[in-house]
Amino acid sequence: MSRRGAAPAASALAALALAAAACGRSPYADRSARARRLVDGARIGARVEALAAVPHRAGTPAQASVVETVAAALRADGLEVAVTPFEVDLPEPGEASLALDGAPAFELAERTLPGDPYSADGARETPFFAWAPSGEARGRVVYANHGDRGDYALLAKAGVSVKGAIVLARAGGICRSMKSLLAEEAGAAALLLYPERRDLGVVKPDFPGGPYLNPWAVPRGSMLRYFFYPGDPAGARACSTPGLLPRIPALPISETVAREILERVEGQAAPEDWAGWMKVPYRVGATRVLAHLSTRGAQRSAILRNVFGTLPGRRRDAAAIVVSAHTDAWVHGAIDPVSGAATVLEAADVLARLAKDGWRPERDVVFAFWDGEEYGMLGSTHWVEERLADLPSKVAAFLYVDSSARAWDFMADVSPGLAGSLDDVLAAVPDPATGRPILSVRGTLQLPGFSGDTAPFVGMGGVAGAQVGYGRRTYAMYHTGYDDPLLARRHLDPGWGLSASLARILSVWASTLADAPVPPWRFTEVAEFLRKGIAELRVGQEPFRKHELLLATGRFREAAEAWDSVGGAFRGAQAEALEPLVLSAMAAFRDLPGARDFARSSLLLGPSAETGCGTETLPGLRRALAGDGSPAFEADRLLRALAASEAKLREAVRIARS
Repeated sequence: MSRRGAAPAASALAALALAAAACGRSPYADRSARARRLVDGARIGARVEALAAVPHRAGTPAQASVVETVAAALRADGLEVAVTPFEVDLPEPGEASLALDGAPAFELAERTLPGDPYSADGARETPFFAWAPSGEARGRVVYANHGDRGDYALLAKAGVSVKGAIVLARAGGICRSMKSLLAEEAGAAALLLYPERRDLGVVKPDFPGGPYLNPWAVPRGSMLRYFFYPGDPAGARACSTPGLLPRIPALPISETVAREILERVEGQAAPEDWAGWMKVPYRVGATRVLAHLSTRGAQRSAILRNVFGTLPGRRRDAAAIVVSAHTDAWVHGAIDPVSGAATVLEAADVLARLAKDGWRPERDVVFAFWDGEEYGMLGSTHWVEERLADLPSKVAAFLYVDSSARAWDFMADVSPGLAGSLDDVLAAVPDPATGRPILSVRGTLQLPGFSGDTAPFVGMGGVAGAQVGYGRRTYAMYHTGYDDPLLARRHLDPGWGLSASLARILSVWASTLADAPVPPWRFTEVAEFLRKGIAELRVGQEPFRKHELLLATGRFREAAEAWDSVGGAFRGAQAEALEPLVLSAMAAFRDLPGARDFARSSLLLGPSAETGCGTETLPGLRRALAGDGSPAFEADRLLRALAASEAKLREAVRIARS
């Protein structure tokens, strides 16, 4: 049996698991069957239709209405509901123009489509990038593929200068705000991003006839560099972070606009991996004709609102299980975020009905709905910052859904320590496409990323987190005006089967985690993660005590194996004594004094220095070895964390066996 499949430490389900094994039955099967009966796909669909009926960008009256609808649904479930407002200044879409010399200005807005009554809403505004500054730029246009470091190196090698130019790059690949940073560093005057069909997977009919990209779709987004620090850039912590906001104007454009520009680019043929699927030449070079870009935006004061619905547990002081989504969208946002929010609301319905039938978890289950995620995780970061000092004692696990139904493949990004418990659930929940257990068909689990609401919890808070959904690859209408209820119900989740399946997973996972008398993390997963991460690091000119770190990891693993093997339905004083020890064992890998450096606040996971949105393992040590910091200092931090966590686990084992 793999370490991931070992019995969960101190789980209330341990005794049940042993009994069920004798009968050949999964301990999760009964709850999965109950969730299957209670989850209602039609109810999820009705909520998607209602919540995504009109555009509801953060800070607008329509978004305030969405928040109240969510709060009303939680109240109807009988949960303890709180709506917490806070004030921010938000960028607003304004005027923009783009033209090539000697040609008419491009049409930048999306089009109203026959057969899609929602599409008129997106066509009423010029798509924009939040936090990109207003400004003007005039220069040649240089095509830069995805706009990552390797792409700029190839341009330089080919003798193509970006200085003073307007860069045209494909969306995707790396974080859009990382694209802005790298364009700045290369000396670009402005940045244009367009959606490339080749990056979107299997070709299907264009929307509205199918789910695929149409020529007028324009993906909006945030240019906040949340890989430096997420949340309100005017906040106290963010203000001390240099480089958080971009300095060059940027604009999202459609493939129609990009095609006309690419036709004017001169130079040698681009490498195969630079070529897209439009019927134009893709070249390494620049336009001879100049382009003129002008953007004019504004900021306004706005009230954002987070919503919380709490299902109380037996022990109100125990660390809670947080199940969450976000509610704000760029336009309608039927998939991102409304499908996710509706799925979390359905899980709340299921657990509330279980509670009405007599079930009561050991610890609170909090259903949280964040505002301002699309601007840069404003709501979740605000909440985490207010509780940063004691967050590890407040949250045992953070489960998150951004979108429930992008495609048919199940995806999960999971912190070390939570993967085994998820697989136990997936073994008991059938796949909606094949009917087989999802565990038998799921892809590889990955680590939590840093472009959604998991970022402040995992990065700053040191909380074990996970994001789940269907569809790892982005969908073609992501962040466009065409992400509307028609797209969701007709093409991406007809019958709402994917969202219903995800609601069952959340219901079973959250309820079983909440039943645990102590946080049910599997520390052997953490130990194996550390062993692999340390082993793959190379010793540079400055040694970082790799052998000593591996020995310390070995001692930590011994303690983790002892704890993970204890298993038992602890109650009363014993559970209360074990809880702070287990919480402290995980919190040891969070460095609160380092919270000013978001990328290194967690010793385990941080935002990628290359992509921004992706994940970097052992970020402090890895960056120090790359020349940013002291390897000896970072090795000491990790050695102290390993020793502290080992000591807490050994004490927990002693108490558990007493």
